[in-house]
Amino acid sequence: MQKLGYYIICVLTILCAGCQTEIDVELPDYTSKLVIEGTIENGQPAMVVLSKSIPFFSEISIETIMQDVLVRDAEVWVTADDGEREQLMFQFYGESPYYMAFVSPTLRGREQMGYTLTVIYHDTTYTAHTTIPHTFDLDSLWIDTAYTMGELNSQRGNVRCLLTDNPAEDNYYSFSVKVRNKLFTDRLWIYTLPLAFDDQTFNGQTFNFEILRAGVSSFLMPTMDNDTIRRAYFSLNYTHGDTIYVRHSLIDHDTYRFLITGGTDAIFGSNPFTNPAPVSSNIIGENVLGNWSGFASKVDTLIFE
Repeated sequence: MQKLGYYIICVLTILCAGCQTEIDVELPDYTSKLVIEGTIENGQPAMVVLSKSIPFFSEISIETIMQDVLVRDAEVWVTADDGEREQLMFQFYGESPYYMAFVSPTLRGREQMGYTLTVIYHDTTYTAHTTIPHTFDLDSLWIDTAYTMGELNSQRGNVRCLLTDNPAEDNYYSFSVKVRNKLFTDRLWIYTLPLAFDDQTFNGQTFNFEILRAGVSSFLMPTMDNDTIRRAYFSLNYTHGDTIYVRHSLIDHDTYRFLITGGTDAIFGSNPFTNPAPVSSNIIGENVLGNWSGFASKVDTLIFE
C-alpha cells in the first residue's frame, strides 16, 4: 500500500511538471521622463538637478549617470516673489548627489519668501513654486545611551530633541543629519525617519522626538570598506566618537507631501513586483517627475564623548 501511494505521488509530480507552460511577457515601450530635483534653503543658493528617468532593470553605473542620465542642456531660472530673478549655471557643486547641478551664482534663499522655478528643456517649459517658511529653535538636544541586545551600551547612542510647536500655525517638519568620525564623513545631508511629519498630533505642545538616522543611497557603497558600510548604512543610532550635525527645518505643504510619498515609495516600492506608491509633485508640465522644495533650516552640533 505504501508503495502504491509512493507511485501515485511520483506520477502526479511528473504530470504537474509536464503541465508547466512558458509565458513570454512583452514589456511595454518605456517613455523617459524629465526628473527635476530642486531645493532652496535660507542662506543657501538654489540647486536644481535635472536627469532623465530610465527603466527599472537598466544597468546603472557612474558612466551611465554622467553620460545618459544627467541633463546639462537646459535653461533654469529662479524668481523670488519680490522680483529677484537669476539664471542658474550648470557647475560642480559638492552638495549635489552627483557633484554636478544647476546652481544660482548670487541668489540666496530668504525666510518667508516664495520662489518660482522655471525649467526650459527641449522647447518645453516646466514651472513650480515653493516657499521657505521661518526657522525655529529646538528646546533641547541630547544623546541617550542605546540598548544592544537588551543591555545598555555606552558606545552606542540615540539622539533625541524637544521642540515646542506653535499652535497658531500648521507646521511641517523635516530633520536631517551629517556624521563625522574616524571612518567616514557624510558629504550629503541624510534624512531621518520619518522623512517629514506634521504637527497634527502635537499642535501647540512640546514634543519629544527621536532622530533616527536613515540609510544612505547604496550607489556609494562600492567606494566604502565593510566596517564603514556597517557604520554608515546599517545603523539607526550613533557611535562613541561621532560628531553629529542636526539640521531641523520647516517646510511647506507641497514639500511635506513630496517627502512622505517619496519616502514611502523608496521603502515599500523598491520591489518591481509590487505596485509603486504615487509620488506627489508640485512640478507643472507633461512627462515630468520630482519636486521644487523650500527649507527653513538651522543646524545644531552634538559631540558623542
